[in-house]
Amino acid sequence: MPVVFILGAPRTGSTAFYQGVARYLQLPYFTNLASSLFPTFPALTAPLQRQVQASIEIEFTSAYGKTEGAFQPSEASGVLRNWFGGGHPSQLLSTTLLPGKKDHLIRTMAFFHQTFGAPLVIKNAWNCFRIAALADALPRAFFVWIRRDLVPSALSDLAARFIVQGNPGVWNSATPANVEELRQLPYWAQVVENQFEFTRAIDTGLRHHATDRHAQIWYEDYLRDPTGTLNELARAIGDRIPQSERSPLILGRPPRTPRPYSESDETNLRGYVASQEARLASLQYVPPSQAAA
Repeated sequence: MPVVFILGAPRTGSTAFYQGVARYLQLPYFTNLASSLFPTFPALTAPLQRQVQASIEIEFTSAYGKTEGAFQPSEASGVLRNWFGGGHPSQLLSTTLLPGKKDHLIRTMAFFHQTFGAPLVIKNAWNCFRIAALADALPRAFFVWIRRDLVPSALSDLAARFIVQGNPGVWNSATPANVEELRQLPYWAQVVENQFEFTRAIDTGLRHHATDRHAQIWYEDYLRDPTGTLNELARAIGDRIPQSERSPLILGRPPRTPRPYSESDETNLRGYVASQEARLASLQYVPPSQAAA
């Protein structure tokens, strides 16, 4: 059975994109109910979710990846932790399925597909380091890499550290293998290098394990033309998802992201990116018009 995995470094718009994919392509997802109350048996929530889905409107709201509402799309941290465990550095300690969990993962995906007649869509930053295991366990899985320009994503990650962790030196999600080395850098450089390490991990994982079953989408393109972008994605995913009539997707204006960091923090971050321009060039968004030129 097919499954759609959304991969993205922290603060790259993956939650808003996840919500749009689930809503526009009419795909099932793990709910907050499944993650919080049934993390070891998420399939138990599928029949109820199927019964109420017509009355549930997927909202384009979240707080640093977290949504509110029992039937809203969830990062499903509890569900995935049951299959992969946890720990830091995530890239070293949470990349492979725990003993005896592979069959349960496969059966869960199969039950959702049977219940909804469509593949489950899953978004969780920790999966960026699990591509090899997921591609092996699920040969028909399709991976979608959501990207965002380096500077705004790094600034957003820095804001999350202040607001969620209360400390700009504390990591706010999954951690790359070299996290202890990166901790030696100033915190405004840490968030930049975190984006770099996630990008490198996703790129390597897709090239080596999902060469012909992935798509890459920039968050800036999604915001500019959500319906067109998701139609292109639907064509790339192909017959893994059912064809149906779809209403145009209209995104509301997102609330302004709080900026708890100082002007000097932003200046230092932008200066660091500029000093590493050649190495970080592939992490910067190029509008289609400029790319064509």
